[in-house]
Amino acid sequence: MQFQCPHCKAILASDGVSEGMSVACPECHAAFEVKPYIRKAKLRAVDGPMSTSGANADEDLTGTIHTKMASAIGIEKLQGFKLSDLFTEVFSKHSREEVEDYFTVGTAKSTPDITEVDTSWPKPWLFTRMMLASVILYFLMLLGWDQFGNTKLLPGLMFLGSFAIPTSVLMLFIELNVRRNISLYMVLRLTFLGGILSLLITHVLPIVPWLFTLFLTNYSEALGASVAGPMEETAKVLAMVAVASAAKYRYKLNGLLVGAAVGVGFAAFESAGYAFDVLIDSESTVEMVKNINARGLVSPFGHVVWSAIAGCALWRVIRGRQFRWSMLVDVNFIRLFLVPVILHMIWNSPLQMPYFGTQLLVGAVGWFVCLSLVQEGLHEVREEQAATRQASIEGEAK
Repeated sequence: MQFQCPHCKAILASDGVSEGMSVACPECHAAFEVKPYIRKAKLRAVDGPMSTSGANADEDLTGTIHTKMASAIGIEKLQGFKLSDLFTEVFSKHSREEVEDYFTVGTAKSTPDITEVDTSWPKPWLFTRMMLASVILYFLMLLGWDQFGNTKLLPGLMFLGSFAIPTSVLMLFIELNVRRNISLYMVLRLTFLGGILSLLITHVLPIVPWLFTLFLTNYSEALGASVAGPMEETAKVLAMVAVASAAKYRYKLNGLLVGAAVGVGFAAFESAGYAFDVLIDSESTVEMVKNINARGLVSPFGHVVWSAIAGCALWRVIRGRQFRWSMLVDVNFIRLFLVPVILHMIWNSPLQMPYFGTQLLVGAVGWFVCLSLVQEGLHEVREEQAATRQASIEGEAK
């Protein structure tokens, strides 16, 4: 019998399945009730230049690009996913207790049992509350500076403006980590210690003769600012290795969160540094505020998402084991790690479109890859959950 998954639209067949049965899709793992699949006949025009359906042609082309891209970088094809469904809880009412619950998990005593984890696509909402609150606080600080002109407010203005949006995006990754096994303490440690360490490593790498000096000597002039791509992404990966407990936090969703946390620290401290440079060079707080606002607006599409991809790339080859340097030359790591490197290089390249077009395009690709990795992470948790339940059933049977 042939039947179709209503979630990912995969066409399935099985002799042991009949109409009305409840099954789990082997592609997207979602449960559904079986209905016979009836293939719809396609109408074709026999003459005229307009005989080809533009919509179907575009759909086929998009699907082909999607499949080839996923295959090239070694990720799952995103299936059965709707962006609108992901944010259905954003405008729902939530209590303060629900907010507190998000910040009291991840310890040895508060991590939920694997069998209690909801492995359906998460519906994050808290990150929007945090974003709204942090932006309001930033503009209150800006209003205070405009009204009183007290220079003691400037450091707070720089740091609040630099951290406001990135930390809100970090909250999104906390919500996407459905395993709920990383505590707030660890997230803060990764953000501040990992962010600072990655910035320092970025300054150390160019003076390591056998690693980057030759590369910089030969290519830095041609690449210009794009040379920051391989350097900064490498620095952030090394910071993750130094700060995170990869053997303890072994899930792919953990790798995404670890990477995002280090990326937030790197992005926020770097933005604060740029704001300070603009203030010193221009001697104008107006220019400084413009710089903070511009970098804040595009921050969800840059370092945070790049580092999340790099973190997951690393976690996929570590797989809960102790880190070894040979893992950094694993082809499965390299081909996914090249995604944030290339996106970063395009971001910094002279090929800039108006109205932040380049940044939005780079961000769209980055988030597409991130969501595909979230899907992989959910599958990983589902498989462990199913294995745990099966072992429990077999144990009770004995």
